[in-house]
Amino acid sequence: MPEGITDIGLELDDYNTLLSNIQNNFTNIYAQDGDEINFGSETPDGQLTNIIAQMGNDIRELYQDVYNSFDPEKCTGVVQDSRYALNYLTREGGTYTIQNIDITVNRTVTLEGLDSAYNDPSAASYTVSDNAGNLWYLIDTVTLENGTRSLPFRSQNLGLVQPVIGTITNQVTKKLGVLSVNNSVAPTTLGVTQESDLNFYLRRNRSTAKKGQNNLDAMLGQILDLDGVSDATCWVNDSPTDTDETGTPPLTVWIIVEGGANSDIADVIYANASGLPTRGDVSVDVPAVSGQVFPVNFDRANPVPLYIKFNFKLTAELSAVNFDGIKSDMVENLVYKLNETAETSKITEIASQAILANGGGGYALDVQISLDNQTWTDYIPSSSLKNKFVVDNTRITITTEEE
Repeated sequence: MPEGITDIGLELDDYNTLLSNIQNNFTNIYAQDGDEINFGSETPDGQLTNIIAQMGNDIRELYQDVYNSFDPEKCTGVVQDSRYALNYLTREGGTYTIQNIDITVNRTVTLEGLDSAYNDPSAASYTVSDNAGNLWYLIDTVTLENGTRSLPFRSQNLGLVQPVIGTITNQVTKKLGVLSVNNSVAPTTLGVTQESDLNFYLRRNRSTAKKGQNNLDAMLGQILDLDGVSDATCWVNDSPTDTDETGTPPLTVWIIVEGGANSDIADVIYANASGLPTRGDVSVDVPAVSGQVFPVNFDRANPVPLYIKFNFKLTAELSAVNFDGIKSDMVENLVYKLNETAETSKITEIASQAILANGGGGYALDVQISLDNQTWTDYIPSSSLKNKFVVDNTRITITTEEE
């Protein structure tokens, strides 16, 4: 096979092909009389040809990386930054952790949210804190009636903030009528200090739809490209008469967004779905050029706690196994998208990675999942477009089993 750029892309010889060609050339040059050269790994000739083949393979890997860097599907790092700039996309410098917190009130209470100031680092809203002193800001302004409601908050600081369940209980902003606050579920999104290559790649793939002809695809792409938005999905019921299986009324658009400023999201929805009713608990009035004001509705993610259990098959001493580290690793890496199904193959893979990252000592067997810690299975579909499975240390159970 000739090396070079062909109709199917860059074609290069692999290590074994290089080694075979080098050894054949050595034979043709130095063993023309028919003697056989010993290319065993312990011989000088074998070691020399292997070193030359490895050098050639390393150079070809560099060729491959340079070639791949021109493909937006394969480039990484600073090259990814320059390639994606052609799509008017820049890497996000960091994201906030988003945490749902239960607010219990005994009267009608209005709590001020960040709303359009979601991405303003100096902005403030109704604020609570955890036992470590981390501040949490209410995202959307809301009026509550007597009872308990779960509302999304964002962390004060960008980056990873991982609160322990039941520790966000302090009211920094004193509000008459608010009896208690508490985080009963894990965060729906963990913040990062800078957008990873993988997340940047996924955002580009989805955001390019904004140039498409379909308004809904364009709207979703534009929402995903907004500052602070970590996930979004949309659904339209195009039936003129019937409410569909998602509970969406006729000729209505349902948008669910995680993160981002209310005003930014509402502007995108208005620009792409003007004239269609919208569904959701968050309502924003958008002024039109004509002077009319149009109400735009959308929803925020609804976190659904997921219970996990598995048997840890020991291959080492029990005292050498860091179970807390395994659980923390799983919580950090087991991340679900909106409406994503929970199934045990993904959890098994992440559990295996977490075990290796914490020193090994065994492997995961019989992984099962549950919504109530009683009925266990290996597959749980999402029951709503706005649902998002979340995982925390307190809902992971690991039992040990001798090999």
